[in-house]
Amino acid sequence: MNKIAVFDFDETLIEENSLRYLFKFLLGNKPLFLYLFPILLNYRVYLGQFKTVIKQRLYKVALTNQDPKSVYQAGCAAAKNLTQIKLVVDRLIELNEQGVDVWIITASPQSFIQGVVDELQWPVKRVIGTLLEPRNDLLSGIVGEECQKEEKVHRFDGIVKQENLVFTVLEGYGNLPVDIPMLGLALQQFYVKDGKLSAFVKEV
Repeated sequence: MNKIAVFDFDETLIEENSLRYLFKFLLGNKPLFLYLFPILLNYRVYLGQFKTVIKQRLYKVALTNQDPKSVYQAGCAAAKNLTQIKLVVDRLIELNEQGVDVWIITASPQSFIQGVVDELQWPVKRVIGTLLEPRNDLLSGIVGEECQKEEKVHRFDGIVKQENLVFTVLEGYGNLPVDIPMLGLALQQFYVKDGKLSAFVKEV
């Protein structure tokens, strides 16, 4: 029986949104907003999908024709700049020491977060994140289904089914409301808000 704990990454293990470090690494110091003017012509901006359109635009300009290895390297470079939420990171380490496999399930690109994890030497068994689509050995600038909300559960279920894992998810850590589906995988559920950890009880 595999004992597993699942963690979100941004605003759960670290305080900030890590994507800005990915974009800065790949695009340099040019202000990111300068890349966003074309989205003003995108009708989805006016349908309440502003954040999604911004993210897709930045992925497109930052990732197109990049070597996939550069995304991992960006994670390694970003690690030193991230503000860890000590209480949650300490619990991650404790669970590993107790023989629990730690999985990070994140909306950020999988290889980027893998770079962060490796650089920080966190004892993480597996990172599941958004996958980036290649084209002729380079990145296309197109991302796959973003690994957020219900997609986190879908990706988790797909892996355990493919690998025929017999498991129990003992604990889950995330932020609300986006991680409620992922927290539902776990027997004990916790959320992070303003750097503080609280038990999550879903209202009936």
